[in-house]
Amino acid sequence: MESTSKAFLLTILEELIEEELSKFKFRLTCTPLPSGYNHIPRGTLEQANTVTLAELLIQYYGEEYSKAVTQEVLKAINQRSLAEKISEFTENCGSSSGKYGKKTKKRKQETEEEPDEDKQNLTVSKKFKNLFKSKKAPNESTHHRDIQPYKDKEATTKNQHFHDLIKRLNLECYYPKKMTKVNFHLIRKTSFLGIKPSTEGELPYCFLEKLLVLDYHSRYLVYRGKIETTSTASQTLKTTDSERKLPTFEDFFTIKEAHSTIVPTCIHPMDIQMAIFHCADDFTRQYIATKLAICQFALPFLVPNPCNSQIEFPLWSLRQVRRSWREVEKIGWGKKIRNYDNQLISWQPIPIVSFIRVGNFVSTSKSQILNSLLSKCKHDNFFHHHSKTDNNRCLLMEGVVEICWFCPSGRAEDRFENCIGFTNLHGNGEMHEKQVKFLLEVSSVIIFLLSTSDIEKMKSSILPDLLKSPKPLICLFENVENIVDEKYDLHKVRIGIKNLHKVELADKITATLKELMKDSRSYSLNNCANIARKYNFIIDEDQRYCQEAGKKADNIMDLLEKVKLFQRKEKFLPLQGQLWHDWCKKDKEFYQVREKGNRSIEQYKNEIEKEKQKIRCEQYHKVIDLTDLMNSFLEGLQSHPETHMELYFLQRLSMLMEQLSKKDLETLYQRHSFLLAQVQTEKQKQSKTDSLRLWKAELEDISKKISDSTLGIEHFLREVGQIYEALEEASSQTNTLFLSLPQMAADLMVSGVAIELMDGDASYVPLKWVAAVFDKVSEKLGEKRVFVLSVLGLQNSGKSTLLNAMFGLQFSLSAGRCTRGAYMQLLKVEEILREQLGLDFVLVVDSEGLKFPQLINKTQVEKNELATFVIGLGNLTLINVFGKNLLEIQDILQIAVHAFLRMKQLTMSPRCLFVHQNIEEVIDTNQSMARQRWLQEKLDGMALAAARHEQRSDVCQFSDVIKFEVKTHIHYFACLWEGYPPMAPPNPSYSWDVQELKSKILNLAKEESRGSILKISELKVRIRDLWKALVNENYIFRFRNTEEVIVMNKLETMYNSWAWELRSHVLELQKQLTNQIQNGEVEEIKRSSIEKQVVEKHEAIKQKLEKCFQEDTDRDILAQWKGKFESNLKTLKEELIVEILKKCETIICGKKVQDLWKEQKVKLEHKLLEKIRGMAVSPKRMELHDKELRDVFNKIWSENISILLPPLFSSADDPDIEIDLENILLQHFKQHPNIVNKIRYRRTKKAFSINYSKHVIILQKSQAYGPPVEEFEKDIVKRTAKIMNVVEEIIHIREQQNEGYSSSYFHEILQVIHTETEVASQEVTYLLSNSYKLELALELFQQAANSFKKMCIAFKMVNNPILFLESKKEESFTNFKLSYKHCQNIDFL
Repeated sequence: MESTSKAFLLTILEELIEEELSKFKFRLTCTPLPSGYNHIPRGTLEQANTVTLAELLIQYYGEEYSKAVTQEVLKAINQRSLAEKISEFTENCGSSSGKYGKKTKKRKQETEEEPDEDKQNLTVSKKFKNLFKSKKAPNESTHHRDIQPYKDKEATTKNQHFHDLIKRLNLECYYPKKMTKVNFHLIRKTSFLGIKPSTEGELPYCFLEKLLVLDYHSRYLVYRGKIETTSTASQTLKTTDSERKLPTFEDFFTIKEAHSTIVPTCIHPMDIQMAIFHCADDFTRQYIATKLAICQFALPFLVPNPCNSQIEFPLWSLRQVRRSWREVEKIGWGKKIRNYDNQLISWQPIPIVSFIRVGNFVSTSKSQILNSLLSKCKHDNFFHHHSKTDNNRCLLMEGVVEICWFCPSGRAEDRFENCIGFTNLHGNGEMHEKQVKFLLEVSSVIIFLLSTSDIEKMKSSILPDLLKSPKPLICLFENVENIVDEKYDLHKVRIGIKNLHKVELADKITATLKELMKDSRSYSLNNCANIARKYNFIIDEDQRYCQEAGKKADNIMDLLEKVKLFQRKEKFLPLQGQLWHDWCKKDKEFYQVREKGNRSIEQYKNEIEKEKQKIRCEQYHKVIDLTDLMNSFLEGLQSHPETHMELYFLQRLSMLMEQLSKKDLETLYQRHSFLLAQVQTEKQKQSKTDSLRLWKAELEDISKKISDSTLGIEHFLREVGQIYEALEEASSQTNTLFLSLPQMAADLMVSGVAIELMDGDASYVPLKWVAAVFDKVSEKLGEKRVFVLSVLGLQNSGKSTLLNAMFGLQFSLSAGRCTRGAYMQLLKVEEILREQLGLDFVLVVDSEGLKFPQLINKTQVEKNELATFVIGLGNLTLINVFGKNLLEIQDILQIAVHAFLRMKQLTMSPRCLFVHQNIEEVIDTNQSMARQRWLQEKLDGMALAAARHEQRSDVCQFSDVIKFEVKTHIHYFACLWEGYPPMAPPNPSYSWDVQELKSKILNLAKEESRGSILKISELKVRIRDLWKALVNENYIFRFRNTEEVIVMNKLETMYNSWAWELRSHVLELQKQLTNQIQNGEVEEIKRSSIEKQVVEKHEAIKQKLEKCFQEDTDRDILAQWKGKFESNLKTLKEELIVEILKKCETIICGKKVQDLWKEQKVKLEHKLLEKIRGMAVSPKRMELHDKELRDVFNKIWSENISILLPPLFSSADDPDIEIDLENILLQHFKQHPNIVNKIRYRRTKKAFSINYSKHVIILQKSQAYGPPVEEFEKDIVKRTAKIMNVVEEIIHIREQQNEGYSSSYFHEILQVIHTETEVASQEVTYLLSNSYKLELALELFQQAANSFKKMCIAFKMVNNPILFLESKKEESFTNFKLSYKHCQNIDFL
């Protein structure tokens, strides 16, 4: 018996780690002892190892009391689970002493006769022989009869304990399976940093909050509360001062330990997790499982029902668990790394290794061994009884099987080269035969742990079954040090683990597993579920509504499988394809009017509107003949509030589509990566070979195939939106389908599904669809206050991961894809927090990364529009940066700030926070302050530059446009992973940073004024107004940053000046040539002669342009536009040459006709006079009326004058002066916000008058030291009058010259305005704003246009042969008629 006690004490002591063993020794020297016992000397204790310490305990305290004193010391150092094992051992020894007394005596005799080592080997051999000889143990039936009433009683007690636990955790309202994802995502009091549970009822929510932010310390969450104990000793403290006596030395140091009558127990952390699991619905379970997996924790694999004997296999809960790994494949002498990225683990066939404990008195922890295998004990993948919060026995983990996957990284340090699933059965395998049999069937290898001292006490048939199974088996013997023949047979291995270091043990198990698993069979979780059904386990996916949803998804998959991958979108989702993209382009062109050509704005807009209606009509015809697939999808979206069948349907469909296209997409991505590398390499070589051209063509084709092949739920919902918009355009408001679609989307949004706000492929917001969805959300929830949180950042900077960690949101709907466009998701705020925060919901908007991959063909305009839209929409925008470098995102910020300055019609007050991710080092205070100053200066500088360009004197710093506090609005985040993925857990510092940021966001939301937090209907209007403002902005989004805008403005100012030089030169040349033609000096103009004079001036200007690009301080920025401006100058030269040539030809033609007319006029008059005289002397003379006179005249005119017209003469088209006016203003003032509408409605505006607040910018210096405002006003009025007079005089001179109309005349007016306003700015007192220039130009252009039209008519009357002769014809006819009447009067007299 002594050896048994010593062995047992040794197993207990070996469970203690080094630090705990030191505490044990210290407490042992302080523990009060009964009389007759002495303390072990401190020096002896300090030098003792575990074996020596066990012997010392027996030597000093005997067999019985050594266990009692060990138990007391273990309790004192908070090792209660080990202390309980001693109690159980003592009870079992007492109950079995009679039964096994003879055997004990016999063993004692054998002990005395044989050496220890030989004795132990013989005993083990006998036990194995006896154990595996027959399947049924002696007295087995009696044993089952004896324990059945006990089991029933135990089940009843456990049931009561479970309900008590649920009550203590305040989860009664959620049991069973009533906690939804909305509850999980609910913003609670625990969302604030530093909030700790104040009651046991808050433990689940604190656990969920920690799990949400990926804090793996959630496993160690404990609420201890205020521990109150009553003891007999406490009564001795209730003495009065009079009763007190001075203590003697002996009394003072004689300690009597008080025994508590109430021992408070803390709720075990795993009980918290499992209680939540039992209360969570399928989707919440699924989400909890994904979070646990990210934290590298084991997941529930088999779960006994705490209220009955049923066992559940939670397949649906594991459906969304994704893992990545890299496997090494040996190919000949070489190796190949195969990547498995973001795989749904439930679909992957993976070998399983199962750990099972057999017996009650095994002190070695399976979980610790597993942790050694999985993470080399760096992380507790499995919770074990040596964890720091394992303070008492866990209630809900008994019989639970957990699973965790080892995922190799492809490095030499990996324990295994392939992905392996490790399962762990909690509790004694004898008591859970169903679980053991299931594990035996699904596992590639079984590892069971037992103690040889337990073998004879075992009553079940587990071990014989395990031994007979053909499955490989590893048996770990706890109290055996060395086994001679470890490899019992080919597939059965025995390992003694006594005194074996955990590293050595892990290495030994690893080597054995590699050998046994060479030809092992792999099972996916789907395969495991089929096996679980054989054992009548409950499968969550077998629920009726889940099965019905699965059938609907399968029907859609049947349709998809019949069509090629890259043809599916075009065939089944036609409305969102080319038709929708064309409509978006037309709609943007409707506002921006970039390609109107020689059409008026009004005419062009009407044409676009008709084209948009035509596209909608085509969409409508496709809606009428809706595809079977979309009909099935819409049927699956029908809301089922009780069962949420539509959510099962969407998720099932998403998983099936991913599996269907995964392999093909992987091949396309690999080919794309290869081609991209080839093209980039050739470009660096500046190669122009045919292969480069072919690679580019194939790369474009592959990119298109990837886009066409990528199909997710978001594409189906996008098609739903297009169906709605097509029906809305066709005025089908009575259509039942039309009415139901927004309600479907609203139900999904309220249920926590992300809804697309901006189409990522078309880069457009479907306003009518979004508005309809918001209307239905408002109807469903009421007019709630919504705080909008937007996120902006570069591609792969961790935006979506941050949102997932902070709020539990999952925006990347298609697996393997980054977020495209912008998505929105609604989060509910807890009732008690609503008034405190001043809001009811948080709407989170996640956006596409701003540095797009090569296969995403995004323009600079689309990128800037997206960023501005996201920032403008949010009450607060998180600007996410990977690392400390802001260079890549500050350009986009500049454009956003610049755009907001131009959108004067919007009243916005956005706010931003900067989040720097992946900061490894600790940033010291001085460095942080320096970076803050640098950032503040950078942001203020770019805001001030934009404000100056937009002439906004009210903006002096960045925070005037976007609220930002440099000291508090910058957050530095640690690296996401604590180690190397894929087995690394999340970094606790990252989780802390996430929690801190979340608290900051909620506090900022609290600070927001009630007026800036919009209601749902107001938010709908904000989205519409913001998007309309964005599509109206046709200038600023073309540029990378404000610096580019300023440089372009400078370049265009210089170019306009040079272009006017060329125009002015051509006008002067035109004047000279006109005079020469009129004076008869020139009868023919050759193109070469005109070109010679124009080209000379052109070359001079071209040299100035070249010099600008070469020598300007901003030449690096200017270089990108060199080709464009050189081309523009060349085009202008050609246009001016053609214009002057045509005008000269017209004048020459007119001059010839005029000269011929002078010659023919006399002859014509003579013939007419002869005709009159002939009619006068005619015997048949009769008076002719006007009609008869006209006929006579026309006959003579045609006979004599038609010869004057030049052969093949065709009259030139009249210039459209109004179109020229619009085009010139659009081009010259394209930088001006909302320029299209200002030109379009120019006739409705009042006459120009000076508006000092809008037209005049008084410089800061002049405000303090300059002349009074009255002087400014007089000077501005005087200068404006001067500009008008100069323009009027110019027009008058042009009228006098009668050279006809030229578009250069409008440019001349612009040059006058520019020159005079520049003179005003040189006085350093005030500036005349761009609004002044535009509105004055609109006024002067409209006046000039009327004069130019008259000039054009007058020029044509003189120089157009037909019009000229027509005018002379009427003049001649009038003279003819007067002569005829005069002759008639003479005859009458």
